[in-house]
Amino acid sequence: MGALLAVLQTDPNLLRCQVRRLEAHVALREPDRLPDAYGFGYYKGNDVLLGKRPSGAPATFTLTQLAGAIDSEALLAHARYATVGAQKDENTHPFRFRRWLFAHDGTVEAFTEVKPRLVEALPDFLRRNVEGETDSELAFSLFLKHLRDAGHLDDLDVEARVVGHALALTARDLETWSREAGGGRPGALNFVATNGRVLAATRRGRPLHYALLEGIFPCPRCGLELGAPESDPRTRPHRQVKAVCFATHLLQPNGFIEVPEASVVSVSRSLQVSVSSLASA
Repeated sequence: MGALLAVLQTDPNLLRCQVRRLEAHVALREPDRLPDAYGFGYYKGNDVLLGKRPSGAPATFTLTQLAGAIDSEALLAHARYATVGAQKDENTHPFRFRRWLFAHDGTVEAFTEVKPRLVEALPDFLRRNVEGETDSELAFSLFLKHLRDAGHLDDLDVEARVVGHALALTARDLETWSREAGGGRPGALNFVATNGRVLAATRRGRPLHYALLEGIFPCPRCGLELGAPESDPRTRPHRQVKAVCFATHLLQPNGFIEVPEASVVSVSRSLQVSVSSLASA
């Protein structure tokens, strides 16, 4: 299980301001217990960068403390509550492969029985890439397999709907295998994946919300008030920036929309949002 947040926005120079704004709305932890570890991933030029905070990370790690010094168009942050795998960096989300970042809030039902079938389904190069022991990292590998099968694993300009379809196939495969293994209930399969240009998420078995954000005004971080003059060079970028945010745990629901259960949400590079059923995506 976990708590996650994902952001895709139009201006990488304003991610710090976006994070500051979101901190009042999003909690990166459950209210009554501490995470085992925190992780975050983002993009800087051609590099995909990860940050990890070790086991026993204190509740005082806020979103700003984790990611408040980052400039990027995309951010994926996660707080892990271990259900499968030891408390170590290799098991801490988000996971990375080439330009792809992935995080999971949930658990694959009947994972012990499903794991051999899941591993067998992977091509060798993805099987070799697995470093940890979690159901989540193997689910990521299955998602990558579906992207590869569609010919889009290394496609920087892949359409968001293609990414959403690969996530939906991943969730459907895992749910089918869990059911055939005797799992007594559907798995919790909230997945988020991005390549820094598009973003997609599934909701299955756990809450998930998204928000369409326009402008960051006023901006406490920059000291910009509502009446800031247009002559201030900071004003126009703060008014024009747009973002889409996914979050599992909300402090204030204002502006957030609940993703329907058993749905996949795809966000294009222009931040167009499409919601469809997992069964038909």
